[in-house]
Amino acid sequence: MKAAIISLIIISLVVGLSLRYYARLQQAINDQILIRVKIVDEEELEDFPEGSLPWISIKNAEGELDRLIGGDEIVLQETKALLIIDYPVAKPIEIEINASTVEGFRRAGLVRRISSEYHRIYREEESSAKTKTIPIEQREGIINRNQTDGKYGIWGHDIDDLVLSAIIVHRSSGIPKLELIIES
Repeated sequence: MKAAIISLIIISLVVGLSLRYYARLQQAINDQILIRVKIVDEEELEDFPEGSLPWISIKNAEGELDRLIGGDEIVLQETKALLIIDYPVAKPIEIEINASTVEGFRRAGLVRRISSEYHRIYREEESSAKTKTIPIEQREGIINRNQTDGKYGIWGHDIDDLVLSAIIVHRSSGIPKLELIIES
């Protein structure tokens, strides 16, 4: 009887420690950096009464950074990261980025860099594509962007359509990988 009780206590401890370890591991693997922008247009308050938009424009990020909530906050303490751009491109793109300070990445700095990389990718796509982007005023039916055959195979959306709502940080090994939550 005494052995059974001791075994039960040991199993409970192991299970409890395992669950706590798993929760910490899950948090370390999947940190989330949320993006919020203060509203200045009174009409938007009807849809977003908390006073912020849950995204920032990829095309016009620089123009919205002054309203980015927590822009100066260090959100990633590492000084290197691997930025993964997988939407809307045919094949994921991995870009190693460096923080501008030894403290790590600030939210505004990450947003600025992500926007910059998207601008570069769209420029390179257009200059390398034989099939060019159909101008929006010439599109029929659904006005999504046609797929082009350049370096990245961009499809579905112009840069004007894209917004960044979050960054998922994966820390399995090596430098952290940044998965972008891009919406259109």
